[in-house]
Amino acid sequence: MPLPPAELVIGYGNTLRSDDGAGVIVATRVAEQSPEWRKAPEVIVTQQLTPDLAESIASAAQVVFVDAYAADQRDAGLRIERLSSGDTQAASALDHHADPAALLGLADRVFGKRPDAWVIGIPAFSFGIGESVSLATLRCIDEAVALLGGRAAEPGTPSKGGAG
Repeated sequence: MPLPPAELVIGYGNTLRSDDGAGVIVATRVAEQSPEWRKAPEVIVTQQLTPDLAESIASAAQVVFVDAYAADQRDAGLRIERLSSGDTQAASALDHHADPAALLGLADRVFGKRPDAWVIGIPAFSFGIGESVSLATLRCIDEAVALLGGRAAEPGTPSKGGAG
């Protein structure tokens, strides 16, 4: 599923819990590898989604959230979902963390703006303590980076991971 160029990419997850850091890795690579011929998106890397992100979200026309999801099959692939305007869940502004739909709703309520939004889910197989990423997850990380306009890792390029 093709995505329009993102103005804002928000990658989140815990890089100390193996594959759970996939969203952070994707966002970091997009920030480092955006082609010079195209306006690079603003990239936010965070451990979790928090209400303070609503202002940045409201200032973008197109936002893409990237996170890991627990995959139950080794051949699981990227999950790409467009969030519709009806996907704004009510969330307390005092919550310490939120989900993409709640942040879109907050941006709309506080700033009167709701950008087009997509979620890219990266399949994750290992959530153990550590910074290594499974090979299956690394392949999907490369696919997501390419989808967002960056370059996949070159063969033989050192990267976190290798187990799995």
